[in-house]
Amino acid sequence: MDSLARSSAKAHRQPRNRLLSIAHDVQWVEEVHEAYGLERPLVPNERCGLWYVAPDDRGETCYFKSTDGHTGEWGFSTRRLNFHLLDLMAKNNGAIIVDSTRRGKTMPDALSKTVPIWCAVINYIMNYGQVDVLLEHNYFFWPRQTISANEANSIIKLIPQFAHMVMDLGLISPQSIREKLGGKILRPLWVYPGLSLPFEVPEYEDFIPVICCVASERADDGSKQMRADGTNYTYVQGAADDHELWAAALSPELFWKNFKELTNPKLSAEEMETLIEKVSSQKEAAQDGNISSLKDVVSFTSTLDVGTVTSCVSESQIKMYPTVIILSGHHTFEKPNEKLTRLHFDCPSNKKGSNELRKHLPLIMNTIKSDKRCLILCDNGTDLSIGVALAVLASRYDLEWQLKDGIIVTKDVIKRQLAKILEKKKVNPSRATLQAINTNLM
Repeated sequence: MDSLARSSAKAHRQPRNRLLSIAHDVQWVEEVHEAYGLERPLVPNERCGLWYVAPDDRGETCYFKSTDGHTGEWGFSTRRLNFHLLDLMAKNNGAIIVDSTRRGKTMPDALSKTVPIWCAVINYIMNYGQVDVLLEHNYFFWPRQTISANEANSIIKLIPQFAHMVMDLGLISPQSIREKLGGKILRPLWVYPGLSLPFEVPEYEDFIPVICCVASERADDGSKQMRADGTNYTYVQGAADDHELWAAALSPELFWKNFKELTNPKLSAEEMETLIEKVSSQKEAAQDGNISSLKDVVSFTSTLDVGTVTSCVSESQIKMYPTVIILSGHHTFEKPNEKLTRLHFDCPSNKKGSNELRKHLPLIMNTIKSDKRCLILCDNGTDLSIGVALAVLASRYDLEWQLKDGIIVTKDVIKRQLAKILEKKKVNPSRATLQAINTNLM
């Protein structure tokens, strides 16, 4: 029995099985897309969903966490508002959100509960103050086959609380949502392997469909053997989940750039691992020779920019900035101009980096001057650099991002400024980074 369990665990971790399982699931996602209308965009749920949708096929990405749907811990995250989806859904009469889950479940909590809660909150706000027959369940729709009536009733009672919390941010109003959605409610629908797909593209006139597509088949570890091009492999449910544990330096972007090679069933397990190493090393070499070290630079104010650093930064790329701050465990300045302000802090993209930021934030805040243009960079452009920008905005700017004196920084101020940032850029500062900001500002 022990040897069987060990064999199953080994098959579960093997990159070849994982990648071939993902390739199998991609075919299902493509079938769903065709069945529900190619004009409806595919929206992978980060991070797992990115492996199941090619970059060119993504209408957008989203970030709905399963933890916001865990039983007894239901929530609506103001760190993950996903408001950018509203225009997309209104324009295309819906969207298809793609995600997966590991063994033992038909669908992830992100699709069965977090997305439905989000839809219900948006609907509740849009119809706030109006009498509506759907008010009895607060616009909450749920998959009856996976969510019990008791759990659904518990969530229904929380929708007004979540809606008021969102309205208190001051970023959206009933009128603004009605204008975006044309008064139509968002209604989640669920599709997963094993369900029959519609023969004709369905038309929805009374609501905007939010189609929650589960990419993976339900299967116990090691129990499902599959064939591809005459060779066998062990199917892994939710193969893309926690890719750091099995994919080494392989990312969704690299996977899709080398999709044909990395999903070749003729390769042995050893050959596949060698190929992964080769593909990952090519990425590092490309970064080393990259012309631009900066990516995804966004301006929040006329003097405050943030972005991603991908390699050591040359002065020619940042000469327009009197102040540049790099928060990275990998990259720094090539030859910094000593006449200008150039600061590098060894902050990796993890909890340790957030703790380092907590230590250095007072110096950073003193360095950033509101009348001098500043660029803040980190390894992913969504965590540490955003934390610094958030600290600056919360302590010096109002919600219109105009300079303001005498701001008393509270958790609500920080929450509203983060929500404002999310309107401008898809970011995901970690809890540790937000704690570092709270500690320093309050």
